[in-house]
Formats: sequence, structure tokens, C-alpha cells
Amino acid sequence: MPTGPISTNEKTLLQHIPTVLVLVVHASVLVAPFVFTWRLLVAAVATYLVQMFVITGGYHRYFSHRSYKTSRAFQLVLAWLGASTMQNGPLWWASWHRWHHRHADTIHDAHSPTLRGRWYAHVGWVMDKAHDRAPLENIRDFTKFPELRFIDRFSWLPVVIFAAATFALGGLPAFVWIFGVATTASFHATLFINSLAHGETRRARRYATADKSRNSFWLALLTLGEGWHNNHHRFMSVARQGFRWWEVDVTFYLLKLLSFAGVVHALRPPPASALRRA
Repeated sequence: MPTGPISTNEKTLLQHIPTVLVLVVHASVLVAPFVFTWRLLVAAVATYLVQMFVITGGYHRYFSHRSYKTSRAFQLVLAWLGASTMQNGPLWWASWHRWHHRHADTIHDAHSPTLRGRWYAHVGWVMDKAHDRAPLENIRDFTKFPELRFIDRFSWLPVVIFAAATFALGGLPAFVWIFGVATTASFHATLFINSLAHGETRRARRYATADKSRNSFWLALLTLGEGWHNNHHRFMSVARQGFRWWEVDVTFYLLKLLSFAGVVHALRPPPASALRRA
């Protein structure tokens, strides 16, 4: 399993692969109307839901915040499936997210819409070469796993395998809808939390945090619960982000089901004072 430094030629080649994948995935959406079927739409929606869960429940609540515990095997599943969503590896993702919480809405934040605008916060920061390498000192609790370092180094590999599998199973229509449409949708839905869940407003702020995070019912529906962003910034290490019955948090519901099955355990609850305040 390679873990040493990357050669110059290899690094040059690898730098182009993510860009090509992003272009291919977004371009495939343009073909979608011409190969549409209702079955493919259902398959794309199902894929989107799985992708959103491995990002919200895996990359975010597990790798970034350790809000529950699981086995090394399921940890690997979350890492591989998360990388297949075209959002880089788990170490890169979690490290930058921890950095965001440490510097939220300050000049050191990688994607604050209040300082650099919503376009940069949404996708510009991802394209900025300054963020190609993550500060891995933020994620030392996971860099000790060689399989996670492998996925992080070759994060394009799960994407290519997923794309190839959809094409092999269903040809161009399956590639376009199950891979292209679903991946594009989950990619931008995740980034909407960066660009839309922070802003200059006093509305939808239950907690007076130092940053400008805010809650959004519609973003919560779109991202399976991540829209309760002000709640999350106040209590970032809990597995549950929707504190009231109407604050829909599908990711937490699924984590709870997985805990009943013994796949995950030790879900961190919000403190009782947070629930009373809510």
C-alpha cells in the first residue's frame, strides 16, 4: 500500500484527474433529458440519498466530529462511499471542516460567504489550489489508518469505479442518471451548507455563536438534517442536529436505526440544556 511521497510525474497526472471527473460529471447532466426514464429517476434519487448519508453521517458527523463510534470495517465503508461522491477523501474533508469550525467566518475560514462571497464559499474554495492539501494535523486521530490514507491519496479511484459500474450495468442512461445526476446533486447540496447556512441575519439563529451560522428547514430537507447549522455550530460534537420534533434530521434517524442493529454505537446526545432551550 503506497504511503510515501508522490513523484513529480505522478503528481502532475493525479492533479488533472479530479478536474476531469468534475467536468465529466457536470457535463453528463446535460444529456439527462435525452435518456430519461422514471426508473432511472427513482434510482438517481435513491443514490442521492445514500450519497448524502455517507457525507452527513460519515464524513461530517463521524470523521469530522466523532459524534458516534463504529467498527473499523464500517469506517472503511463510510470512507470509500464518501470518496465516491466526488468530495475528495475523508481526511481532506474532515480536516478542512475542523479547520472551518476553528476559524468560522474569520479571515482564516476556507469558505466564509460573509467574507469572500457565496460563489467562493460554494465552489470557489474547492477549486482554489491553496486548498489542495489539507492541514492533516487536524485529523491525526484518523491518519493512523493506512486504508484511510490510501483512499485520501487516491480519492478519485472510488469515483471512477462507481462511474464504470453504472455504465457496465446500464449503459449511458445509467451512467448519466445514477452517476452523473445523483453525484452532481449531492455535490452541490453539500456545498449549499457552506454558501447558504452562514450569513448576515439574526433570523434562524437560536444560539448566539461567534460565527454567523443559521438554521434552515429547506436546507435540512435537502441535506438530510445538515440545515440545522446554528444548532450544529453551538453543539458540534453531537450526533443529532435537529433539536425539536419538527427539525427534520434524517441522518440522525438513520444513525439511530444503525445503532439498534449494532453497526454504530455511543451516539453523543445534545445536552439537556440545549433541548430545553430549543
